[in-house]
Amino acid sequence: MADDFPRDRAHIHLRNNGIREAYRRPNQLIHAPPLPARDRASHAAALTQSIEQAVESARQQIAARDPQLSVGTPGFYIEIDLPMSGRAALDQLADRRQHMELVAVHEPTQPGAPITASVFLPQSAQAYYLRKVEAYRDVDTDRGRPRNEPLVSRMETVRLATARSLFTDHDDLFPQAADEQVWWEVWLRDGRRENFEHIAEALNITLRTHAVRFPERVVMLALASTAMLDRMIAHSDVVAELRRAKDTPSFFMGLGGAEQRDWSDELLGRVRPPQPILRSAFSTAACVAPTR
Repeated sequence: MADDFPRDRAHIHLRNNGIREAYRRPNQLIHAPPLPARDRASHAAALTQSIEQAVESARQQIAARDPQLSVGTPGFYIEIDLPMSGRAALDQLADRRQHMELVAVHEPTQPGAPITASVFLPQSAQAYYLRKVEAYRDVDTDRGRPRNEPLVSRMETVRLATARSLFTDHDDLFPQAADEQVWWEVWLRDGRRENFEHIAEALNITLRTHAVRFPERVVMLALASTAMLDRMIAHSDVVAELRRAKDTPSFFMGLGGAEQRDWSDELLGRVRPPQPILRSAFSTAACVAPTR
Protein backbone atom coordinates (compact mmCIF):
# COMPACT_ATOMS: atom_id res chain seq x y z
CA MET A 1 0.00 0.00 0.00
CA ALA A 2 1.40 3.37 -0.98
CA ASP A 3 2.06 5.89 1.78
CA ASP A 4 -0.37 8.78 2.03
CA PHE A 5 2.46 11.13 2.92
CA PRO A 6 6.06 11.28 1.71
CA ARG A 7 8.55 9.56 4.00
CA ASP A 8 11.38 12.05 3.72
CA ARG A 9 12.60 11.80 7.31
CA ALA A 10 14.46 8.53 7.49
CA HIS A 11 15.63 9.13 11.05
CA ILE A 12 11.97 9.02 12.22
CA HIS A 13 10.43 6.42 9.88
CA LEU A 14 11.76 2.94 10.79
CA ARG A 15 11.43 0.21 8.16
CA ASN A 16 11.47 -3.58 8.54
CA ASN A 17 11.90 -3.34 12.28
CA GLY A 18 9.49 -6.03 13.43
CA ILE A 19 7.48 -9.13 12.59
CA ARG A 20 3.86 -10.00 13.27
CA GLU A 21 2.99 -12.98 15.48
CA ALA A 22 -0.32 -14.44 16.66
CA TYR A 23 -1.09 -14.01 20.36
CA ARG A 24 -0.41 -17.03 22.53
CA ARG A 25 -1.58 -17.40 26.08
CA PRO A 26 1.38 -17.65 28.50
CA ASN A 27 1.90 -21.11 29.95
CA GLN A 28 1.55 -20.16 33.58
CA LEU A 29 -0.78 -21.07 36.40
CA ILE A 30 -2.66 -18.28 38.17
CA HIS A 31 -3.24 -19.24 41.78
CA ALA A 32 -6.10 -17.57 43.62
CA PRO A 33 -5.38 -16.36 47.16
CA PRO A 34 -6.03 -19.09 49.72
CA LEU A 35 -9.39 -19.10 51.46
CA PRO A 36 -9.49 -17.90 55.08
CA ALA A 37 -9.14 -20.68 57.62
CA ARG A 38 -12.56 -20.93 59.27
CA ASP A 39 -14.23 -23.10 61.86
CA ARG A 40 -17.19 -24.08 59.73
CA ALA A 41 -19.86 -24.22 62.42
CA SER A 42 -18.86 -21.10 64.36
CA HIS A 43 -18.34 -19.00 61.21
CA ALA A 44 -21.75 -20.04 59.87
CA ALA A 45 -23.38 -19.25 63.22
CA ALA A 46 -21.77 -15.78 63.43
CA LEU A 47 -22.70 -14.92 59.84
CA THR A 48 -26.26 -16.17 60.29
CA GLN A 49 -26.68 -13.92 63.32
CA SER A 50 -25.38 -10.80 61.55
CA ILE A 51 -27.47 -11.48 58.42
CA GLU A 52 -30.64 -12.06 60.45
CA GLN A 53 -30.05 -8.80 62.35
CA ALA A 54 -29.51 -6.90 59.08
CA VAL A 55 -32.62 -8.38 57.49
CA GLU A 56 -34.74 -7.65 60.56
CA SER A 57 -33.51 -4.04 60.60
CA ALA A 58 -34.38 -3.84 56.91
CA ARG A 59 -37.89 -5.12 57.55
CA GLN A 60 -38.42 -2.45 60.20
CA GLN A 61 -37.02 0.18 57.82
CA ILE A 62 -39.38 -0.88 55.03
CA ALA A 63 -42.35 -0.97 57.39
CA ALA A 64 -41.59 2.61 58.53
CA ARG A 65 -41.36 4.04 55.02
CA ASP A 66 -43.27 7.16 54.06
CA PRO A 67 -45.45 6.24 51.05
CA GLN A 68 -44.93 9.71 49.58
CA LEU A 69 -41.17 9.15 49.45
CA SER A 70 -40.89 5.49 48.43
CA VAL A 71 -39.88 4.86 44.80
CA GLY A 72 -38.44 2.00 42.82
CA THR A 73 -38.16 -1.68 43.65
CA PRO A 74 -38.93 -2.44 47.31
CA GLY A 75 -35.72 -3.57 48.95
CA PHE A 76 -32.73 -2.46 50.98
CA TYR A 77 -28.97 -1.99 50.92
CA ILE A 78 -26.62 -4.12 52.98
CA GLU A 79 -22.95 -3.66 53.79
CA ILE A 80 -20.56 -6.63 53.80
CA ASP A 81 -17.01 -6.70 55.17
CA LEU A 82 -14.40 -8.84 53.40
CA PRO A 83 -10.74 -9.34 54.32
CA MET A 84 -8.17 -7.88 51.94
CA SER A 85 -7.44 -11.41 50.71
CA GLY A 86 -11.14 -11.87 49.93
CA ARG A 87 -11.32 -9.49 46.96
CA ALA A 88 -12.09 -12.44 44.67
CA ALA A 89 -15.51 -12.77 46.34
CA LEU A 90 -16.71 -9.33 45.19
CA ASP A 91 -18.09 -10.70 41.94
CA GLN A 92 -20.01 -13.39 43.85
CA LEU A 93 -21.84 -11.04 46.23
CA ALA A 94 -24.65 -10.19 43.81
CA ASP A 95 -26.90 -12.24 41.55
CA ARG A 96 -28.39 -10.58 38.48
CA ARG A 97 -31.06 -13.28 38.29
CA GLN A 98 -32.27 -12.11 41.70
CA HIS A 99 -31.99 -8.44 40.58
CA MET A 100 -29.28 -7.92 43.18
CA GLU A 101 -26.51 -5.45 42.36
CA LEU A 102 -23.11 -4.72 43.84
CA VAL A 103 -23.19 -0.93 43.89
CA ALA A 104 -20.19 0.37 45.85
CA VAL A 105 -16.84 -0.90 47.09
CA HIS A 106 -14.92 1.06 49.72
CA GLU A 107 -11.21 0.32 49.80
CA PRO A 108 -9.51 0.24 53.20
CA THR A 109 -7.26 3.13 54.14
CA GLN A 110 -5.57 1.41 57.09
CA PRO A 111 -3.45 -1.77 57.00
CA GLY A 112 -5.50 -4.80 58.01
CA ALA A 113 -8.85 -3.01 57.60
CA PRO A 114 -11.53 -4.84 55.61
CA ILE A 115 -12.88 -4.12 52.15
CA THR A 116 -16.48 -2.91 52.48
CA ALA A 117 -18.95 -3.79 49.72
CA SER A 118 -22.54 -2.55 49.47
CA VAL A 119 -25.24 -4.55 47.68
CA PHE A 120 -28.84 -3.69 46.86
CA LEU A 121 -31.22 -6.56 47.68
CA PRO A 122 -34.81 -6.57 46.46
CA GLN A 123 -37.22 -7.59 49.19
CA SER A 124 -37.89 -10.78 47.24
CA ALA A 125 -34.23 -11.81 47.68
CA GLN A 126 -33.89 -11.06 51.40
CA ALA A 127 -33.14 -14.72 52.22
CA TYR A 128 -30.39 -15.02 49.58
CA TYR A 129 -27.40 -14.89 51.91
CA LEU A 130 -29.04 -16.97 54.61
CA ARG A 131 -29.53 -19.78 52.08
CA LYS A 132 -25.88 -19.49 51.03
CA VAL A 133 -24.69 -19.76 54.63
CA GLU A 134 -27.03 -22.66 55.44
CA ALA A 135 -25.67 -24.62 52.47
CA TYR A 136 -22.12 -23.79 53.55
CA ARG A 137 -22.89 -25.13 57.01
CA ASP A 138 -24.78 -28.30 56.03
CA VAL A 139 -23.81 -29.42 52.52
CA ASP A 140 -20.53 -30.78 51.11
CA THR A 141 -19.38 -30.63 47.51
CA ASP A 142 -18.19 -33.69 45.58
CA ARG A 143 -14.66 -32.83 46.74
CA GLY A 144 -15.68 -32.81 50.38
CA ARG A 145 -15.56 -29.04 50.81
CA PRO A 146 -18.38 -26.86 52.21
CA ARG A 147 -20.74 -25.64 49.50
CA ASN A 148 -20.39 -21.91 48.74
CA GLU A 149 -17.07 -21.85 50.57
CA PRO A 150 -15.36 -19.40 48.14
CA LEU A 151 -18.06 -16.82 49.00
CA VAL A 152 -19.10 -17.52 52.59
CA SER A 153 -15.62 -18.08 54.02
CA ARG A 154 -14.60 -14.64 52.75
CA MET A 155 -17.54 -12.81 54.33
CA GLU A 156 -16.71 -11.29 57.70
CA THR A 157 -19.97 -9.64 58.76
CA VAL A 158 -23.16 -8.15 57.32
CA ARG A 159 -25.18 -5.09 58.37
CA LEU A 160 -27.84 -2.73 57.05
CA ALA A 161 -26.27 0.00 54.94
CA THR A 162 -26.53 3.78 55.27
CA ALA A 163 -25.34 6.72 53.18
CA ARG A 164 -21.91 6.26 54.76
CA SER A 165 -21.80 2.74 53.31
CA LEU A 166 -22.13 4.05 49.75
CA PHE A 167 -19.45 6.73 50.18
CA THR A 168 -16.39 5.74 48.12
CA ASP A 169 -14.37 8.95 48.45
CA HIS A 170 -11.65 9.64 51.02
CA ASP A 171 -12.88 9.17 54.59
CA ASP A 172 -11.86 12.70 55.61
CA LEU A 173 -14.32 14.17 53.08
CA PHE A 174 -17.40 12.66 54.70
CA PRO A 175 -19.31 15.33 56.72
CA GLN A 176 -19.05 15.00 60.49
CA ALA A 177 -22.46 16.53 61.23
CA ALA A 178 -25.58 14.77 59.96
CA ASP A 179 -27.33 18.07 59.21
CA GLU A 180 -24.44 19.74 57.32
CA GLN A 181 -25.44 20.37 53.71
CA VAL A 182 -22.70 19.85 51.12
CA TRP A 183 -22.55 19.20 47.40
CA TRP A 184 -22.39 15.52 46.48
CA GLU A 185 -21.72 13.53 43.36
CA VAL A 186 -24.63 11.09 43.36
CA TRP A 187 -23.92 8.08 41.15
CA LEU A 188 -27.29 6.66 40.13
CA ARG A 189 -28.15 3.11 39.19
CA ASP A 190 -29.09 2.57 35.58
CA GLY A 191 -32.52 3.88 34.57
CA ARG A 192 -33.34 5.53 37.89
CA ARG A 193 -32.81 9.24 37.23
CA GLU A 194 -36.54 10.05 37.15
CA ASN A 195 -37.14 8.35 40.50
CA PHE A 196 -34.10 10.11 41.95
CA GLU A 197 -35.40 13.52 40.89
CA HIS A 198 -38.81 12.68 42.36
CA ILE A 199 -37.51 11.72 45.80
CA ALA A 200 -34.97 14.59 45.79
CA GLU A 201 -37.81 17.05 45.26
CA ALA A 202 -39.82 15.45 48.07
CA LEU A 203 -36.81 15.77 50.41
CA ASN A 204 -36.10 19.40 49.35
CA ILE A 205 -32.72 18.43 47.91
CA THR A 206 -31.30 20.93 45.42
CA LEU A 207 -30.11 19.36 42.16
CA ARG A 208 -28.05 20.62 39.27
CA THR A 209 -29.82 19.82 36.02
CA HIS A 210 -26.66 18.75 34.17
CA ALA A 211 -25.81 15.05 34.33
CA VAL A 212 -22.81 12.99 33.23
CA ARG A 213 -23.70 9.66 31.64
CA PHE A 214 -21.71 6.43 31.76
CA PRO A 215 -22.79 3.03 30.38
CA GLU A 216 -24.36 1.89 33.68
CA ARG A 217 -24.38 5.06 35.75
CA VAL A 218 -25.65 8.64 35.65
CA VAL A 219 -23.88 11.18 37.88
CA MET A 220 -25.69 14.26 39.20
CA LEU A 221 -24.80 16.97 41.70
CA ALA A 222 -27.00 17.34 44.78
CA LEU A 223 -26.90 19.71 47.75
CA ALA A 224 -27.96 17.62 50.73
CA SER A 225 -27.12 16.57 54.26
CA THR A 226 -26.19 13.06 55.35
CA ALA A 227 -29.56 12.77 57.09
CA MET A 228 -31.35 13.54 53.81
CA LEU A 229 -29.33 10.93 51.96
CA ASP A 230 -29.99 8.35 54.67
CA ARG A 231 -33.73 8.90 54.14
CA MET A 232 -33.30 8.60 50.39
CA ILE A 233 -31.46 5.30 50.71
CA ALA A 234 -34.04 3.97 53.16
CA HIS A 235 -36.91 4.80 50.75
CA SER A 236 -35.50 3.99 47.31
CA ASP A 237 -33.19 1.93 45.15
CA VAL A 238 -31.72 4.81 43.13
CA VAL A 239 -28.24 5.42 44.57
CA ALA A 240 -25.17 3.39 43.64
CA GLU A 241 -22.33 5.56 44.99
CA LEU A 242 -21.72 8.82 46.79
CA ARG A 243 -18.72 11.12 46.51
CA ARG A 244 -17.99 14.72 47.48
CA ALA A 245 -18.32 17.17 44.60
CA LYS A 246 -15.00 18.84 43.80
CA ASP A 247 -14.34 22.34 42.47
CA THR A 248 -12.88 22.51 38.95
CA PRO A 249 -11.10 25.37 37.08
CA SER A 250 -13.90 25.50 34.47
CA PHE A 251 -15.00 28.95 35.71
CA PHE A 252 -11.59 30.47 35.02
CA MET A 253 -11.16 28.57 31.75
CA GLY A 254 -14.37 30.15 30.46
CA LEU A 255 -13.31 33.72 31.17
CA GLY A 256 -12.25 36.18 28.49
CA GLY A 257 -8.78 37.68 28.33
CA ALA A 258 -9.67 40.93 30.13
CA GLU A 259 -11.42 39.04 32.95
CA GLN A 260 -8.49 36.63 33.29
CA ARG A 261 -6.17 39.65 33.63
CA ASP A 262 -8.35 41.11 36.39
CA TRP A 263 -8.26 37.84 38.33
CA SER A 264 -4.48 37.59 37.81
CA ASP A 265 -3.99 41.15 39.09
CA GLU A 266 -6.16 40.38 42.11
CA LEU A 267 -4.03 37.32 42.86
CA LEU A 268 -0.78 39.27 42.48
CA GLY A 269 -2.07 41.79 45.01
CA ARG A 270 -2.37 39.03 47.60
CA VAL A 271 0.86 37.15 46.91
CA ARG A 272 3.87 37.99 49.06
CA PRO A 273 7.18 36.62 47.73
CA PRO A 274 9.67 35.21 50.25
CA GLN A 275 12.42 37.47 51.55
CA PRO A 276 15.78 37.11 49.75
CA ILE A 277 18.27 34.87 51.52
CA LEU A 278 21.43 36.72 52.57
CA ARG A 279 24.50 34.70 51.76
CA SER A 280 27.19 34.49 54.37
CA ALA A 281 30.44 36.38 54.03
CA PHE A 282 32.27 33.10 53.51
CA SER A 283 30.06 31.95 50.65
CA THR A 284 30.21 35.42 49.05
CA ALA A 285 33.96 35.53 49.30
CA ALA A 286 34.22 32.03 47.83
CA CYS A 287 32.29 33.13 44.77
CA VAL A 288 34.48 36.20 44.06
CA ALA A 289 37.73 35.63 42.25
CA PRO A 290 40.71 37.27 43.97
CA THR A 291 42.16 40.31 42.26
CA ARG A 292 45.86 40.73 41.58
